Amino acid sequence: MSETRSDSHYYVPPPSHYPVTINLGLFLLALGVVLRINALASGVLPILAGIAVVLYGAFGWVGKIICEEESGHYHPWEDRSFRIGMAYFILSEVAFFGAFLLALMYARVFALPELASMDPHFTLWPDFKGEWPTGGPESQKFVPLSPWGFPAINSILILLSALPLIWARKGFLTANHGRAVAGLALSLVLGVAFLLLQALEYRHAAGLGVTLASGVYGTNFYILTGVHGAHLLAGNIMLFVQLRTFHGHFRAKSRVGLDFVIWYWNFVVVIPGLLIFVYFYWL
Repeated sequence: MSETRSDSHYYVPPPSHYPVTINLGLFLLALGVVLRINALASGVLPILAGIAVVLYGAFGWVGKIICEEESGHYHPWEDRSFRIGMAYFILSEVAFFGAFLLALMYARVFALPELASMDPHFTLWPDFKGEWPTGGPESQKFVPLSPWGFPAINSILILLSALPLIWARKGFLTANHGRAVAGLALSLVLGVAFLLLQALEYRHAAGLGVTLASGVYGTNFYILTGVHGAHLLAGNIMLFVQLRTFHGHFRAKSRVGLDFVIWYWNFVVVIPGLLIFVYFYWL
């Protein structure tokens, strides 16, 4: 009787300080970035403090959720609620990436042709051709990035990283926890390799003159790849947390955390990464 009563009531956790803590960390992080970009101060201390506070809040919050799940507080009602919330979150992330890609499309498909159709005797700026890539009138000189170096390797890595997750989920459904852990670990290794190569690509781009001073080209490059890299970092942290399946935390009817990571990785990491490669680097 008590079990039926527990299953029929939605679990409401007690108040937590972690949401406020994470928002405080994000404020410190944003403050540090603003100070550094505008050369008002070094901004290093607020950035480091913000990162530390965000990590503390995130890991503490996730740890609390894991304890609640393992204590048997979550039932089908909570599972359904979590999945609906994650679906809305992924839709918001799709819109987020879509906004940046549409901004790039506007510059390439609408703005440049419109500028090129103006009076040919009127030069907008030296060497203006109305073709992509371009930096704009105040841009420093740069060499466009080739798609067949770091970008191609990273795109292959990010595409391959989705396969071990599918393998891991199948291993979990067949109660093969060793296979599930191996799949998660392999995806994590590929994700970390992507971030390392992304850092090397930034160094290569700076050598080619591609910086934030490179006008619309440099801005789009660092915004698109930077936002994607930040989401991939979050995905790597999520993968690391899901390695707890090694201790048997997941059960066949309670695998919402594992499913969330797979959804996030495929729709927020893999697909945007491939779209950036195709539309920014290749076309």
